[in-house]
Amino acid sequence: MGYLIASFWLPMLLSAVIGMATGAWVWRRPAQAASAADLVYPAAGSSVAASEPQAAEAAEEPQPDPEPEPEAAPAEPESAEAEPELETEPEPDTPPSPFLTEPDGDPDNLTLIKGVGPKLADMLHDLGVFHFAQIADWGEHQVTEVDSQLGSFRGRIERDRWVDQARLLNARNVAAFEREFGKMNGPL
Repeated sequence: MGYLIASFWLPMLLSAVIGMATGAWVWRRPAQAASAADLVYPAAGSSVAASEPQAAEAAEEPQPDPEPEPEAAPAEPESAEAEPELETEPEPDTPPSPFLTEPDGDPDNLTLIKGVGPKLADMLHDLGVFHFAQIADWGEHQVTEVDSQLGSFRGRIERDRWVDQARLLNARNVAAFEREFGKMNGPL
């Protein structure tokens, strides 16, 4: 073995140097790379010279002034007998909380959802998620809210498609579930 290394050290060294030089040449970055915004491509069938005068004309066109808004009519004086209106702030369109304080009836077996094991199911129960219907009704806001509380399991909801799985499990559609996500982990 020592004989082979002693006799082939020069070709091995040359191969390494050539490999590094080739890699540096392939992966080099140009000093002044043009960004995509700097590149202008003319439309098909037109020449660059023809598009320049059009651009100059477009730049010279004056922009129309915005129309002034009509003045509001003066408000009629309120009678002394009229009750003052109570100003109520409009309620924000926040979706309902995805959490329950306790399950409605028996909780569903959340471990049937692919990607949810016993530890994650316990974590979801602690958060107040007990049923497939809850998960099936989640929107983007609720997914973000629950995902932010999953700790090291963040990203699992979207990656494992929990909402899609929960919709099929809530509908008790075992055939569609197994066709889409594979064999179920137990009885429904």
